Amino acid sequence: MATLATVTSYGNVEQFNGGIGVNAADVVVQTGDVSRFDTFMVRNGAGAVEIVASLDGTNYDAPLSLDDLGATTSAPVIVTVAGRTYRVRGSFMFLRVRQNGATAATGVTLLCARQTKAG
Repeated sequence: MATLATVTSYGNVEQFNGGIGVNAADVVVQTGDVSRFDTFMVRNGAGAVEIVASLDGTNYDAPLSLDDLGATTSAPVIVTVAGRTYRVRGSFMFLRVRQNGATAATGVTLLCARQTKAG
């Protein structure tokens, strides 16, 4: 059985930490309303994950396109590789991080933040 990540709030930042998957498509992170955030970063220690978004918390769309922050090229991906950090920016109501594939996703962390605008 999958273990959902636990959330810790730090004012303008929320961190979901400790998600563990067992089977393909296991949900390892389930957020509440994250519409106040616009920057999301995900990292996993093993396996692979994807992020999907929803407007109502029930119906989730196709995986989001992620920026690999450790890549030398800027080609976006939809599935992570273990040990790397990925980012997506946008406006979303609810997010899920799901295991992608049969290899257990462990050490899954999702960071939700609001980028400050210079003015």
